[in-house]
Amino acid sequence: MRRATAVILAPALLAMGASAHAEVRISSAATSNMSCSGDICAPTAKNAVLNVGDLENLLASGAVEVTSTGSGVQANNIEIDAALSWLGSGTLALDAYQSILVEKPVSITGPGGLSVTTNDGGKNGYFGFQDKGQVSFASLSSTLTINGATYVLVGDIATLAADIAANSGGNFALANDYDAASDGTYSNSPVPTQFSGAFEGLGNTISHLSLNGTGDVNDPVGLFAELALNNQPGGSVENINLQKLDVTGNGLAVGGLVGVNVGMIGNAFVSGSLTANFQHGDPEIGELVGYNVGTITRSGAEGTIASSQGSVLGGLVGATGTGAVSQSIANCKISGGNASFIGGLVGGGEGPISASYAMGSLQGGTGSDIGGLVGENADESTISQSYSTALLKHVGRKDRDTGGLIGIDYSPAGSNTSDYWDTSTSHVRNKRRGAGTPKNDPGIAGLTTQQLQSGLPSGFDPSIWAEDASINNGLPYLIDNPPKKK
Repeated sequence: MRRATAVILAPALLAMGASAHAEVRISSAATSNMSCSGDICAPTAKNAVLNVGDLENLLASGAVEVTSTGSGVQANNIEIDAALSWLGSGTLALDAYQSILVEKPVSITGPGGLSVTTNDGGKNGYFGFQDKGQVSFASLSSTLTINGATYVLVGDIATLAADIAANSGGNFALANDYDAASDGTYSNSPVPTQFSGAFEGLGNTISHLSLNGTGDVNDPVGLFAELALNNQPGGSVENINLQKLDVTGNGLAVGGLVGVNVGMIGNAFVSGSLTANFQHGDPEIGELVGYNVGTITRSGAEGTIASSQGSVLGGLVGATGTGAVSQSIANCKISGGNASFIGGLVGGGEGPISASYAMGSLQGGTGSDIGGLVGENADESTISQSYSTALLKHVGRKDRDTGGLIGIDYSPAGSNTSDYWDTSTSHVRNKRRGAGTPKNDPGIAGLTTQQLQSGLPSGFDPSIWAEDASINNGLPYLIDNPPKKK
């Protein structure tokens, strides 16, 4: 694509579900296989439970450390699956061999703090949030430490923007849910400073962000304009939700969360409306990110995207340079007019896509290249273990570059592996049209909805993917990135 292609490639994160048989669970169940001595609670077996009430009682008296490593025992992960809160000044330290997963609210209602350590001896772990998981702080003076780094707590967008302007490489965390309705409508990116630090959303939600870009068309548009360090790799945003977003952008890169990503985005979700409003150029528009040359993993987007002019539109990402997308989802209604490239997940790009899928509906006009997952797949691109169920529709003429998975594919034969599209929902029933061009593109197969629901497709890794009739309409879903519960 047009911009500098700094490369950030990260290995796909291993599914926590693969190690689900070796966890310390903070739960409403009775404490079992867990020993608490002094201020340390450690497992006595690979599967252990610490009752949430027992933990709250310990925190009432002071600091507590919960670890996944006991005497001669090694669990992998720590999982919080019961609501946890404490009022005192004690700090809760969570120390996991691999991952820490928060599935229910954690409320620090007093001056207490939180310390999180992942990959303490292990690798490929992460600090993540699912279901109703979030961490909230009553006091912005509380301490938060993640993997040894101290974070500054912020309670609103204005404070975050001011703090980043003063320290663009700092570490910041959102202390609570924030309703941005009272901010009014921003005329440019709320955080315009090029950000090379770390932002941790703690599973919290920013709602009703309204942005109507009226600035220079060369300025990226999003909550964060750009994750970068002087156009080189830098900056991360993790564990954040944007809901009821309303963005109208006139920039060349428009995203709900980030305009241009030259950093890392993990476990981020955006829902709302994006509208392109430009007079010239060929902008890249995505519900999450406009233009990506960084890494995006375990993330998702849903909502509507509209553009009547030439552009590159994607449900998750408008366009990628050499940026990677893994274990991510998009479910968007995209109306592209005469947009150049339209994809359910990525509009067009050069970077690898793995273990991801797209749903929703895509509509383009004369000259649009439309693919259920990717509009244009460039010659450096690879797509693996991915699928689309998106409905595809052309207005004006039936274009040859409409494919169940890819609109137009420039990648060499063999670049796509274990990829599928739904012939029932897409209305692309011709088994030769996995890509609009070329026909019979190798590595892509058409399956009916029933076939997709009847077991994981060939090549899908069961440590990453699963199927359940009660989840995702019985279609394959990502263990580490399950569908959001309404």
